[in-house]
Amino acid sequence: MTQGLRMTVASLATFVLAEACGLPQGYWAVITALIVTQSSVGGSLKAALDRFLGSVLGACYGGAVAFAIPHHGGASTFAALFVAVAPLTFAATVSAGFRIAPITAIIVLLSTTGSTLGPLAFALDRILEIGLGCVVGLAVSLLVAPARAARAVTGQAARLARLLADQLDALARLDAEETPEAKALPPAVRRSLARLETLAGEAARERRSRLSAAPDPDPLLRTLMRLRHDLVLLRRAISEADAEVLRVHLAEAWGEAARAAAARLCALAEALSAGRRPAGDDAALAAAIAGYREAIDGMRRRQVTRTLSTDGVGRIFWLAFSLEQLRRNLDDLTERAADFSGPETNGEA
Repeated sequence: MTQGLRMTVASLATFVLAEACGLPQGYWAVITALIVTQSSVGGSLKAALDRFLGSVLGACYGGAVAFAIPHHGGASTFAALFVAVAPLTFAATVSAGFRIAPITAIIVLLSTTGSTLGPLAFALDRILEIGLGCVVGLAVSLLVAPARAARAVTGQAARLARLLADQLDALARLDAEETPEAKALPPAVRRSLARLETLAGEAARERRSRLSAAPDPDPLLRTLMRLRHDLVLLRRAISEADAEVLRVHLAEAWGEAARAAAARLCALAEALSAGRRPAGDDAALAAAIAGYREAIDGMRRRQVTRTLSTDGVGRIFWLAFSLEQLRRNLDDLTERAADFSGPETNGEA
């Protein structure tokens, strides 16, 4: 709803200004304003910068080619198009920010309006139209119910933490065969992590532009990436371990440890979502991991481990190591969540 309001205001305001300025193709400014008006200020900054720089490059280069290679159809137009588009498409493959550059160059070269006004005048009009759309779209993002990417970062981090907790709950059951819901969790985690990376980039851009006083989002992102890696290792170790040994001798201890880690992840997700400082106590998880280690010691005392292969014993101990690594990363996530517990990420600033 709010994003729709911002986009509507941006398009209408741009149309009025384009008409007042007498721009010949004001619809390009309106389209640009819609593209630039993103869901966060950081996203709008990136969209405005990419579109303006790409349009300036494409318009200037396309106008220069049109001036240097007169074309009136046929082979001359083919040659001008090749000279204009080839280097710009290469630049677009190197940097996504230049994706609009070859499109702008093609418009400058092939537009009938360009042949009427002349390539240089048409290129200048194009830059003015795009610049107007960028300015208005960015201004609307800043002034009309502005949404800071930092707040979106904590919300997305909370959703990712809940997905990781769901994965731990599924692993705690030691199902003989994964349920469809459990199989759907790893792809959902990957998508959520990719979204978090995008938002973290937008939040970092706001910080660099002095539009936000929120903490650096990169440490939070790195911690959640490590936690996701921990779960990948746990999932692999369980799938490759002796299933009967796990279910008979370690199921209870493993389940308690995994559920304790999931509960702590859920608590941290709630703290991130609410923007409050999380509790730093991990006594339940530490006790559960100690219980898992005691269960392994019990197997050794009963000489159960003597019947296992070296790889089988190694995976059981690897689970204990991974649990401890998971606990340390959860401690780190607690600190990162505390960093984001100020008013800036609560939407109060």
